[in-house]
Formats: sequence, structure tokens, C-alpha cells
Amino acid sequence: MEKLSDYIDGLYENPKLVWLLWEATTRCNFSCLHCGSDCNTEEPDDILSYEEICEFFSHIAKEFKPGDIMVGITGGEPLMRTDLFEVMAHVASLGFHWGLTTNGVLLTDDIVQKMIDTNCKTISVSLDGFKDSHNKMRGTGCFEQTLEGIKMLTEPKKFAEVQVTTVVHKENLNELNDLYPFIEDLGVDSWRLTNVEPIGRANQMANEFLDVADFHILFDFISKCRQNRSGLPVLYGCNHYLTFEYEREVRDYYFICGSGIYIASILYNGDIYGCLDIERKYGLIQGNIKTDRFADIWRNGFKPFRQRRDLLSQTCQKCNDSAFCRGDSAHTWDFNKNEPLHCIKQLFDQNI
Repeated sequence: MEKLSDYIDGLYENPKLVWLLWEATTRCNFSCLHCGSDCNTEEPDDILSYEEICEFFSHIAKEFKPGDIMVGITGGEPLMRTDLFEVMAHVASLGFHWGLTTNGVLLTDDIVQKMIDTNCKTISVSLDGFKDSHNKMRGTGCFEQTLEGIKMLTEPKKFAEVQVTTVVHKENLNELNDLYPFIEDLGVDSWRLTNVEPIGRANQMANEFLDVADFHILFDFISKCRQNRSGLPVLYGCNHYLTFEYEREVRDYYFICGSGIYIASILYNGDIYGCLDIERKYGLIQGNIKTDRFADIWRNGFKPFRQRRDLLSQTCQKCNDSAFCRGDSAHTWDFNKNEPLHCIKQLFDQNI
């Protein structure tokens, strides 16, 4: 862990662009209760045009090595953008690999073929439990549609990785054991579990946030699944530092908040940002691709994300693990008060 701390210090000085995320649209065909970005049905007037986003990716291909960067497409629901595959054909022609996050409902045989034709490598599909749990979060009737979408991706195998992502909350926590064989039978390559977070629309369902006992159940479940090397790979998302007890039990890597050091994002309107889950704040926007050179900003900007947030926090300064977690995830950091909004380590400590 001390070596990890030194490594993160090095990334602050010499960041490595590994993930480039593009918020293709803010529109979505659902209004999920646990949505972290509070998506809606209306497309804003200042969304990037086809020409603007293609010019941007051409710039990235000249300034960086496309083969070293994974382009992640998200939204909203990215499949609601009508020119998505025209853009991705250009992205693929430049040598980038790309992946897609979707609710799966809009998938058709034609769309799946377009994904193949434009060299899509990975797809993450959201499935939030069995029928009642999933539909409660996303809307009546969508469970069956999501399953049909997953089958289109896996029967037969067409992509490097198809992943199911489940947002865990109090109501679906008790479904995990039964969900495991169900999801394994879908033929996906991995199952990613994460917890509902105090961001976006999800703040309206605070009664569903996991408590200490719930987190232990979740992490112990993932740890047990991972001991079965021949079964469906299960992992916890990149969300949080999880203490010495769980750090290598539930993931293949140690926690690092990659915002601004591994990860950069382009918002729907061209704003240059860190992780897309971070609350949109003026002081955190690093520029806009319509007026600024992304390469210059990546090399010289992102200062709020390339510093030890823990040293700004009275809470974090009292923690023995602060040098490892660095104030935890940027998307659950209060940049006004310089304090963590959500800290699993702190929850565990309070329960001792």
C-alpha cells in the first residue's frame, strides 16, 4: 500500500490517459430512481455536433496513441443519439478501442451489427435485480426487454466482453445469491456490483443506501464468489477505498480514484471534465473542446484532481489510511466543504 501511495504521487506529476469517456447524450428513455446523473428526455441545444466530436477524436489520435486509450461511451442512454455509429465508425478508423454502457432496452439486431461493424469491444448492461426490483428502479416492463438485449449480445458471443452491472441497495441486496446463477446463465463475461451513491437523482432514495452491515454482506458475497475461479467473475466497482480488510478481496486491483490521472471525460456540450459521476461544478470544468486544446489541458490542467484531497479535510487527516485513499472518490467528495460525502472506511470505524 505504501508503494501504491508513491505510485499515485507519480501519477499526479505524470498522468496517464487510459480512459476517455464521452457523454454522447443526456437523453434517456428511462428516469431511473437511482440515476447518478439525473438524465432526462430533452436534448439540450448545445450538444456537440457530429463534426465537432469527430474533430476532437482526430485531435486525440494525433496527440496520443489511440491503441493505449479505451473510449467509453455513456449518457444518458447513448443509443438515443442518432448519429452515434457514424461517430464511432470514425473513432474506430483512428485506431481506438471503444465500449458502451447501456440499459439494453433499445438494442436490436441492426444496432448490434452496427456495434460489431464499428469495432465495439465491450458492453456493460444494467440489470438491477429480478423483475420486480429492476422494474421498480427503471420502469414497468423493461426487465424482459433488458434480458432480450443481453441475449442479442451473447447468443452467440460477439464481443470481447459483455458485462452486467447491478446497483445494489437495501431492497435488492437479499437477491444476490439467487441472481448469481441467473446472470451466469445469461452467458455474460462478468458481473460488476456497485452500491447506490448519494449523487444525482439517487439522493431522493437515501433510505435505500447501504449501512455497515449491508456493506459487509455485499463485500463478503463478492469475496466468496471470487474464490470460485471457474465461475462467473464478480467484482466490486471502482467506487471507493475499502480498507485493508477488503481492498484485494473484491477487485483485481487496489483502489485509485482515476479522475484526472487515468480518466478524462467530454461532456455532452464539449466541456472537459474528470469522471462523469462527479457533480457538475464550474470550478471543476477544465475547458471546452470547442475552444481549447485537450492535449494541453490534460498535460497542464486537472489540478483539482491531481492533489491530495485528504490533506484538505479535517476528517481525513484523522484517518490512518488517508495516504492510500487520498480522500476516496472524487464523485463523492464535497468540493465546497472539502470533506468526503461518503466514506466506507469511516462507516466501518464508527461501527467498531
